Amino acid sequence: MIIESILTTLDPAGAVNFAPMGVEWGEDEIVIKPFLETATFRNLSATRAAVVNLTDDVLLFARAAISSPQFPAGPASVVRGAVLEAACSWRELEVRAIDATPPRSRVVTAVVHRGFRREFLGFNRAKHAVIEAAILATRTHLLPPDQIRDEFARLQVIVDKTAGPRERDAMALLTEYVRAAPRPQPAAS
Repeated sequence: MIIESILTTLDPAGAVNFAPMGVEWGEDEIVIKPFLETATFRNLSATRAAVVNLTDDVLLFARAAISSPQFPAGPASVVRGAVLEAACSWRELEVRAIDATPPRSRVVTAVVHRGFRREFLGFNRAKHAVIEAAILATRTHLLPPDQIRDEFARLQVIVDKTAGPRERDAMALLTEYVRAAPRPQPAAS
């Protein structure tokens, strides 16, 4: 099962990278599949540690999907890593194996510590819609503009019906990003 999270990794100098990431969830093992050219992959390879942060604040997912933000965070308990302050709960991970076969790696990790801050309230329909919009926003270079526009219009209806202020802000941020994103060029004949 894939669980959406904010994955934190550190570079060798200790700078935190916050990345929205669907991870293959397990109680004792979590599999992370970052693309090879990402900071997440470089950091996992260098430091062999990460923290999977579970949060119900979708504005964080939206911001992290389209930029390289810094969020409030504190040190992890067991691994050299960072715990997102907005995390409801988290898993600290040690890398056990890395398969760097292009284009996407497969990083097998062991859960070495669990943390809990507050109850995860879950996702209403608007939160789900924002998560889907954030994923689409990361694919503007891959998908036809009409497909993205149509899907955003469908998701916006859900947000309009069920969102709170953070979900509305997140959707507006993503909509503006997609509106301004360069479009893929058709192949020359």
